[in-house]
Amino acid sequence: MRVFLKRHLDWSMLRWAVVGGITFLIDYTIFLVLFGPTSSVFLANFISGAIATAFNYLTHHKWTFKSEEEHSRSGIKYLLTLIFWWFVGTSFLKVLIVSGLDPRLAKFIPPLIVTPFNYFVLNYLVFNRKVIRPR
Repeated sequence: MRVFLKRHLDWSMLRWAVVGGITFLIDYTIFLVLFGPTSSVFLANFISGAIATAFNYLTHHKWTFKSEEEHSRSGIKYLLTLIFWWFVGTSFLKVLIVSGLDPRLAKFIPPLIVTPFNYFVLNYLVFNRKVIRPR
C-alpha cells in the first residue's frame, strides 16, 4: 500500500478533491432547488449534473491535471465516462428515494460509491496524464 500511495499520490489528488467538493456543492444545491418544485429525480439530477459537470470538466482540465490534451479528445472521453456514472448514480438515487429515503440524504450516497474510481479514471484515461516516477 505504501508503494502504491508513493507512486500515485501527488498534488493533483489534492486539487481533484477540492474540485470534487466544490462540484458536489454545486450539484447538491441545484438538485435541492429543482427537486422541490418538480418532484422529478431525473430532471433535477440531470440539470444539476449538467451544470456541475461543466464546472468539473473545465476545472479538472485546466487546474487539476493541467492537461494539454485537446478538448475534442479529453472532452469526449470525459463525457462518456460521466454519462455512464450518471446513469449508475441516478438509478441508485432513484432506488433510494423510492425506498423512502429523504432525497436530501439520498443525494449524498451515490457519490460515495462512484468517487473512489473517478480520480484514476480521469488521471490516466481521460486527461491522459502520465505518471512521473522519481528516480
